[in-house]
Amino acid sequence: MRKQSEIDMKRCLTWWDLTWFGFGRVIGAGIFVLTGQEAHDHAGPAIVLSYVASGVSALFSVFCYTEFAVEILVAGQSVAYLRIELGEFAAIITAGNILLESIVGSAAVARAWTSYFTNLLNLPKNSLRIHTNLTEGYNLLDPIAVAVLAIAATLAMISTRKMSVFNWIVSAINTVVILFVIIAGFANADPSNLTPFLPYGAKGIFQAAVIVYLAYGGFENITTTAEETKNPSRYILLGLLGSMSIITVIYCLMVLSLSVMQDYREIDTQAAYCCISK
Repeated sequence: MRKQSEIDMKRCLTWWDLTWFGFGRVIGAGIFVLTGQEAHDHAGPAIVLSYVASGVSALFSVFCYTEFAVEILVAGQSVAYLRIELGEFAAIITAGNILLESIVGSAAVARAWTSYFTNLLNLPKNSLRIHTNLTEGYNLLDPIAVAVLAIAATLAMISTRKMSVFNWIVSAINTVVILFVIIAGFANADPSNLTPFLPYGAKGIFQAAVIVYLAYGGFENITTTAEETKNPSRYILLGLLGSMSIITVIYCLMVLSLSVMQDYREIDTQAAYCCISK
């Protein structure tokens, strides 16, 4: 299978690159997009327990993907692994699922940019989107989301190494924003917002956990960098475990800070963390 790649890729990535690659790829898809919706509709202040449950599940998935990394050291490891073990059909279905997950996650993040811009500029809801005559629910075109996706895709195609450096920078900025959210949230904490802690019961926790698992989506993309990683069998494991452990802790702190700062019934379902600027 390695020979089928025909061209050897330059091995330039270390565990440090992969940790930040995972951090940059994962954070954003759910924590800024899904938290408000699930806290408001399903879990209430217990949304933090939903993130714990999803985080544990994601860590188990990490070990599965690490197995792919150790067994088959080529690009597209999960697909390559299934191609050998279960055949072409299983590999094609898996590749389609991975692409679909990436498309849905990227679209959610891109549309969230518009929601946050609208809130920060104090504009009416959906005022930055183009209204059309299409079916209700599909009638809002989002030019800002398209621009964000186009820029991100262009940067990713330029160079793996340059994209890694850009990812460091963006992840560092993201980290500063996250720290600000956590500090601001706890600085303006009102313990009464945690009552009732389980407004929807235990069922609500797991209903929300199913949805917020998307917040951890994207870590499997690290395993596709095997041919570009210096010591893939070691560095991919360290990169996956390092990034997912850090992300789980950060997510729990972020949703807890949101829960103590604002009553779950008043959380904006599209741009939950904009309440910090108000």
